[in-house]
Amino acid sequence: MSKPIYQVYDSAVLDAPIEEVWGVLRDIMKLLPVLFGKALQGHQWVDGGSAERIPSRFQLAVQPSGETALHEVVARSEIDHSLTYRNIGGAMGLERYVSTFRLRPVTSEPGKTFIEWPREFGVAAGQDATKLVPFIAAVSAKEVATLKEHFSRRSSR
Repeated sequence: MSKPIYQVYDSAVLDAPIEEVWGVLRDIMKLLPVLFGKALQGHQWVDGGSAERIPSRFQLAVQPSGETALHEVVARSEIDHSLTYRNIGGAMGLERYVSTFRLRPVTSEPGKTFIEWPREFGVAAGQDATKLVPFIAAVSAKEVATLKEHFSRRSSR
């Protein structure tokens, strides 16, 4: 019997032009400090990874657990302004985690960018999906809200 796959979808309009947003989001090492701030204990490329190499693996550790998670950027499109990454092994009780964010210019409001950020994942054995799935949905929503706030602060300077 196959395990269920869960999906979480978030989107927002960011108060910055697509080129500026893409400058941060195309490089996971620039994005992680924006998303996690002081809760980010560490992040680095591993196994010779870099923003310019696809696929590239990276590690991160976030408070309060401090658990180190290994992820891999598996695709990036400069034309479509999209980046896909996945987890390697399990972290936070997840398995088969794949996430792709995409950016689009807001044509009716120049200088703004639409972000959509779907994620899909399985729940590892021994984890309670009724608790973990809402937790991941809340974390995902907070990450998008953090991006929105980050670009909003930038435009009010």
